[in-house]
Amino acid sequence: MTEDATAVAADRVLGVVAELTSRVMRYDAARDPRAVFAYTYFRLSSDLAANLRTNVPAFRTPEWVAELSVSLATAYFTSMDAIDTWRATGPRPRGEVRSADMPESIPKPWRDVYAASTVRHSYVLEEVLFSMMAHMSYDLPLALQALARAGHGELRDHIADFHRMNDLLASSVDLVQDEISARYCRRLHALDRLFTGDDELFTSYGIRVARGMAWFNCDRLRDPRATAEAKGSISRSTAAFIAEFRSPDDWRRRQAFRVLRAVVPSRRRWPPPGTPVEPPLRSV
Repeated sequence: MTEDATAVAADRVLGVVAELTSRVMRYDAARDPRAVFAYTYFRLSSDLAANLRTNVPAFRTPEWVAELSVSLATAYFTSMDAIDTWRATGPRPRGEVRSADMPESIPKPWRDVYAASTVRHSYVLEEVLFSMMAHMSYDLPLALQALARAGHGELRDHIADFHRMNDLLASSVDLVQDEISARYCRRLHALDRLFTGDDELFTSYGIRVARGMAWFNCDRLRDPRATAEAKGSISRSTAAFIAEFRSPDDWRRRQAFRVLRAVVPSRRRWPPPGTPVEPPLRSV
C-alpha cells in the first residue's frame, strides 16, 4: 500500500475529527449531555486517523477503512442534526422527554438515547454507553450495508481490515475512558461503576463483540428474507439496553439505583469555556 493512499485515508478521517471537535466545543458550551459521547467519538477517531497515517497496524485497503469511518460518522451527524432541528423548531423541551415525543426524522435508537439523557441525574457513564450502543448496533450495520451497495467490493473482502479496526478501537478504550473521566467526571470509575456495574460495552471485549454483532446484522439486512426482522432488531436494541441498564434484574440493585438517582446529584462537570479538545493525534 502506497504512502499516498494511507495519507489520503488519514486525511478523510481527519475531516471527521474536525467536525467532532466543533461539536464537542458546541455541546460543551451549551452543557449538552451529548458532549460526552462526541468527545469519546473524537478520541477514537483521532486514534484511527493517526494509525492510518503511520499504517500501523497495516490495513490492506485504508481507503475502505476511511470510507467506513466517514459513512458511520455521517449517520451520527445526521441524527444529531435532526435532534437540533427538532429542538429549534418545536416547543423547547423541558424536563424529561419521552422517545415517543420526538419526531420519526430522528432514528429510534437516537430518540431513545436522547430521552434517557433528559432523566434527572443522568450520569456520564450512561451517556457514553447508551450512545455507543446506538452507534454500534444501529448506525454501523447500516453504514456497512451502504458501503456494500455503493460498489466498494464484497464485504467479506474487507473483514480483515474490519477486525484490525476492532483491535485498534479496543486498544484505545482504557485511555479514552480515563480522559473522559478527567474532562467530565473525575470520579467516573469510583462512582458510576459503583452502582451501575454494567459497563461491559465500554471495554476492549465489549467493543469487539458489539462490532462483530454489527457485521452479523449487516448480513441479515442484506438478505431479503431477514431484512424486516433485522431492521426491527437494530431499532429496538438500544431501548432494551437502556432498560436493562437502568432496571437490572436484581431487585436490590434496582432499588439502590433508584434511590441513588433520586438523592445523588449528577457527577458531571463541564470544562471551562474555551478548553481545547485534546490531546493531539498519537499512534497506539
